Amino acid sequence: METKREKFGFTLVELLTVMAVIAILIGILVPALNLVRKMAKDTSQKAQFHSIGVSLDIFNGENDGYPDSYVRGTTAGYTTGAQHLAEALVGRDMLGLDPQTSWDAEKDWTDKNTRPVYGNGNNTEDDASLARRKGPYLSSENVEAYNIDKLYPSASITNQVYKGITAPAPVLTDIYRVKDIVLPNNKTVKAGSPILYYKANTSLTGSAIFPNTQISTSGMSIVTTILDADAKNSIYNSMDNEDLIRLGDVATQTKQHHFDFLGNTFAAPYTDPGGHDLRWVFYDTITNPKIATQPRPYNASSYLLISAGYDGIYGTTDDITNFGN
Repeated sequence: METKREKFGFTLVELLTVMAVIAILIGILVPALNLVRKMAKDTSQKAQFHSIGVSLDIFNGENDGYPDSYVRGTTAGYTTGAQHLAEALVGRDMLGLDPQTSWDAEKDWTDKNTRPVYGNGNNTEDDASLARRKGPYLSSENVEAYNIDKLYPSASITNQVYKGITAPAPVLTDIYRVKDIVLPNNKTVKAGSPILYYKANTSLTGSAIFPNTQISTSGMSIVTTILDADAKNSIYNSMDNEDLIRLGDVATQTKQHHFDFLGNTFAAPYTDPGGHDLRWVFYDTITNPKIATQPRPYNASSYLLISAGYDGIYGTTDDITNFGN
């Protein structure tokens, strides 16, 4: 008599069913994991801002004010608010602030033989600079600082708009590490985007908050008169970091930031849904919507810190700031 053998294994239908279930689970889990990863980075960025805030308060106590953020320099080279922040908290070499600095990176660099700042290779001058130092106010464990030319290699910039790109003035960067850079010791690390810093002009009183203010279609406050680089009639000046913003995103240098009202050389100009000048996007972002009587920015008596967030673009909903929500 022929013995009937049992067959082991899965049918094709069963295999396809299992694979379909696995695919569905992956489709559910991957976005959730990405969201958790983003939330973790956002939390780390907020913690970094807290450390910077404590350091700025110490600087304020020792120097009778927060560091200025307005642009220094001429067409030979600009020093932006982001660079002022790094210089104030860690100096240009992570060894502290030299109080003899003019806060003009290009000038201090080119005039270093006549007015040594941070030393210039001469042992006597280097020792004198070290003896003058204040800080660092932010410990090296809590900061990532890199020179602009590392984040935006000049060789890749067409019609370079930021003339001071090679000046030795670093910026603090956020924790969203999007670009490989090579350090002087030939070690490769990942760097984030510059942390934008704006100091409030606390000398203003009354209604001199924004000039010729009106309400936009979105209900947020906007500026109807374009401010120039020397504007002193707004609590915060969008131009403090404009020359840095115009370089595009750190990761590719092809994407335009939503605060870039002049436009860079890599991308078509971005326009907000209301068709406003992009400097208005900056002022919309920093305006406190809870104050209805007149437009007023957040942190009107101190400073603003802005990270480009997970997408690396300033002026989008994933930015991390020290104000608002």
